[in-house]
Amino acid sequence: MRTTMTAVAKRLRALIVLVCLVAAAPTLAAAAAPGPGDAVDLIGVRVVDVKGHHHRIGVTAGEVQSAVLVFLDTACPVATRYVPTLNALYAEAQANGVALYGVLSNPAITWRASAQFVDDYAVTFPVILDSAGDLALRLGPRVMSEAFVISTADRIVYRGRIDDRFAAVGKLRARISSHDLRTVIDAVAEGSRPEPYATDAVGCFHHDWERPGASGSGLEAVTYNRHIAPLLEANCVECHRHGGIAPFSLAGYDDAKRWHRMVSFMTGERLMPPWRAVSGFGAFRDARRLSDHQIALLASWSENGAPRGDAGDTMPASARSASKWRLGEPDLVLSMPEPFAVPADGEDIYRYFVIPTGFVEDKVVAALDFSPGDPKVVHHANYLMDYSGAARAEDAKDAAPGFSVFGTGAFLDYNAWGIGGWAPGVDPYVLDKGLGMWLPKGGDLVLEVHYHLNGKATTDRSEVGLYFATEPVSRYVDGVVIGTQDLRIPPGEESYWRHFSMDVPSGMTLTDVTPHVHFLGRAFIALATLPDGSERPLIRIADWDFRWQNTFTYRDPVHLPAGSRIDVWVSYDNTADNPQNPAVEPETVTWGWETTDEMSELWIGFVPDVPADRQRIVSAAERSWYRPAHVSDAEIARLLARLPAIK
Repeated sequence: MRTTMTAVAKRLRALIVLVCLVAAAPTLAAAAAPGPGDAVDLIGVRVVDVKGHHHRIGVTAGEVQSAVLVFLDTACPVATRYVPTLNALYAEAQANGVALYGVLSNPAITWRASAQFVDDYAVTFPVILDSAGDLALRLGPRVMSEAFVISTADRIVYRGRIDDRFAAVGKLRARISSHDLRTVIDAVAEGSRPEPYATDAVGCFHHDWERPGASGSGLEAVTYNRHIAPLLEANCVECHRHGGIAPFSLAGYDDAKRWHRMVSFMTGERLMPPWRAVSGFGAFRDARRLSDHQIALLASWSENGAPRGDAGDTMPASARSASKWRLGEPDLVLSMPEPFAVPADGEDIYRYFVIPTGFVEDKVVAALDFSPGDPKVVHHANYLMDYSGAARAEDAKDAAPGFSVFGTGAFLDYNAWGIGGWAPGVDPYVLDKGLGMWLPKGGDLVLEVHYHLNGKATTDRSEVGLYFATEPVSRYVDGVVIGTQDLRIPPGEESYWRHFSMDVPSGMTLTDVTPHVHFLGRAFIALATLPDGSERPLIRIADWDFRWQNTFTYRDPVHLPAGSRIDVWVSYDNTADNPQNPAVEPETVTWGWETTDEMSELWIGFVPDVPADRQRIVSAAERSWYRPAHVSDAEIARLLARLPAIK
């Protein structure tokens, strides 16, 4: 009888605690919480968990996955009761390609308490301390134990309870009959798209987080230890660290405080992190953006003197891997044959390096990574395959390592076999399961490197890591380039527009796009129109910067059926007010290979629905170059007016 009464007493105490917590909990910040089917800006968001490990929500080893976020608490008995269930669900989800995270989002929970919670409850899934409420403000949880399932398209598939264990606060069912979260995870893992829906979760009310600008938002209390350190570590320190590509370090309080005004300015102007694609016009796997709330945190911290904060609320040391290869040791590393001497001063250098592959048989590549020899001067790199011997011939003419042709003429022209590229902060290029990149035997890898001189002489010997497919590959990624040479940009012309297009003759799935223009470029818009008249945004850059060129990999590949059309509009500014204009006195600029000439093109990675139709697609891309590119001011005005409605 004593044992029974003790158990009953424990349950009663737990119930009393729960009722008190629920009764005393503050209401949510007044905001419209997103519901099932709503879009959220979440997939790919960079975070650090309570043990110091880095994560990109819904992106694992370059593969985009649906994501599950469950809001928990260190004290709410409903939330803690679900930890064993979530441990089991995490193992199942991980095995089926679905990412699962716990989220602690309570202004009173410290980093130390968060790590202790993970240890005490033997949590096996990653737990994120939402130290500034950013995730809560994006999703609007109502109670702790509420789960969210986010699709790869960044939409809420489900929000609600984990299961029906709790009939109401303090009322447990004798048996569980509805495993809601497991059911949704299984459906997503199987590739189906369940109709978005919601259930009512039971738990302690979630804590308040006010949005930037709200009365009493508490932004004046922002400290480095609690709010700023995890933000910088997740989004900035990869480049801004000692020995990194960025010009100064933000690793640690002393460095961050030294540069706090610059950080506030650059993020406030959205110049950093460097990401030029317009949000909402195409969804990309490697997007780097800070939310309005995060930018407001940085501004508030700077305005209030960049305080360090409570030493007891210091986040754990970063568990960032010391390996230069983010996917593990590659199957093959192709290195520049010898170091290249980079001078301290002068113009930026574009250099090609020929690296024999040594392939004695055809290879299928599943992923690529790049390791800069000296990240302080390697601005970006592109990798090409050459089976013609043209690169070796050029290399033989130059006594120094590699050769340079950019600015003096063409090298591989438009027959270049581009297989990837790298820029600071870009993740390894990983193909989806079932996809591969076929590379015939023989051939040379040609590494094009852009060196940005920084005032110190150095040497560089960069490397490319190849990971070969270990599972059967059913489809192969290919590439085409569309564009126009119909360019004649008058001096003083502030808004010179060109238009080119491609008719899609056979079904194809776009995996990535790479816009390319030179210094006069200002805006770039690419749009697909399907046979039914509906439109799909492909890429939009409103403020082009030649220094920050990217290959934009889609979060969800874009399928275009036969009969679709790809349209591209590009604008140029050939005035003295354009700070990127290389001419002191603007003059007429036409198409050409030199840096002072211009280009207008879109490189497209694609997978044909029918492999035999590849040549039809290549021929359609070639025809884009033979059409006139003139577009009227009225057409551009209509285009710009309707862009906000295209989703």
